[in-house]
Amino acid sequence: MKLRIANENDVEQIKFLLERNFDEIMSKYHSKPILDKFKSHNKYEDLLNQLNWKKIYVIEEDDEVIATGAFVNYGSKEKPKYSISNLYVKPEKHGKGIGKMLFNALCQDAKSNCADSFHVPSSRNAIGFYEKMGFTIDNEQPEKDNEATWMTMLL
Repeated sequence: MKLRIANENDVEQIKFLLERNFDEIMSKYHSKPILDKFKSHNKYEDLLNQLNWKKIYVIEEDDEVIATGAFVNYGSKEKPKYSISNLYVKPEKHGKGIGKMLFNALCQDAKSNCADSFHVPSSRNAIGFYEKMGFTIDNEQPEKDNEATWMTMLL
């Protein structure tokens, strides 16, 4: 397995990986309108554009992208909110430490930016994973309508 920064040649595989997770995993936890919204925000062109403002990683195995995740600032330059975005692992590879490997790279980015906390808008199915990584559920939940649970980890 190789962890590296994503490039435009990876976008189609990233899109396919996200779609598989939406259809095979998240569909058991989220409503159809929310899944449709997630899908509409992760079209090929959107993911290609995200390469310009997110630090997107992939893990590849035998020339196939088996995981992806991004480091992003959802705040401002003056008041950053360093966060995880689109962390997904190929469904049949869940539970093998791949998500943790990717998480560790993202966490290192937060620490490199001198962050004192790290955030994630978690899907319902991933809350347990993030709790294992050290996150706790935020008291304030600004995205209840999106079925996302904001969580924070102190660094």
